[in-house]
Amino acid sequence: MSADAAALEPAVDAADPRSGDDGFVFDAGAFACVAAGRDLTGYACRFRSDGYRDDLFAAYAIAWPSQLDRAVVKRRSDYLAGRICARRALIALGLGAVDVPIGPDREPVWPAGVIASISHAGDRAVCLASADPQVVGLGIDIEGRLPPGMAADIRNEVVDAAESAAIETHFADPVQGLATVFSAKESLFKALFPQVGEFFGFEAMRIAGLQPGRIEFAATQTLAATVREGDRFAVDYLLDGEDVRTVACVLRRG
Repeated sequence: MSADAAALEPAVDAADPRSGDDGFVFDAGAFACVAAGRDLTGYACRFRSDGYRDDLFAAYAIAWPSQLDRAVVKRRSDYLAGRICARRALIALGLGAVDVPIGPDREPVWPAGVIASISHAGDRAVCLASADPQVVGLGIDIEGRLPPGMAADIRNEVVDAAESAAIETHFADPVQGLATVFSAKESLFKALFPQVGEFFGFEAMRIAGLQPGRIEFAATQTLAATVREGDRFAVDYLLDGEDVRTVACVLRRG
């Protein structure tokens, strides 16, 4: 990830009365990020699932979606933390307090003219957003250390033998490298969803190049008129201890 994009750790926003520790959200604040040469706007926080209560939706002025009616507490807390970050990122873009409902494919439905992405892992949530008309796709993903069983599953389902060998060669910690590639594909899939309009498998994108802070993928099949077999897409990554953050920013062509 570029040096500018390394500012993924938020600075606590003293102007935000909820940027401190309220029992649920803590270490919250805005951050700036640059990817594909574009300035992006983000907001990140940490949160406590054991501090979650349903009435926090009203306290944070986040609409309760019917899809959460039967959800477990962890899912509800993940959703709330992600939507808090989304609302504050959109406010930073000048849109005001805008609701972000769930779409038919469980994707966030963003206001017209906005491209954005949400991710959460463990006790962290983040949203990255842009109103730049040249940005047609944006994805962010965060991951922690992969448990051994999950690492084995990802190795079997997310990468092929050549990609696995490239990870072993490029990363000092192959397990973290696997998490990085998994995260990068997740970010890229989020970024391409507006153009493709449907889910596609991990095999649709294959590692074409690895360098410090960046992974280049090549499409193995045509997914849309603007995502054709052989097209290449870059994803920036940042390693922070055992945590991984990846950002995919897709620009308008032509």
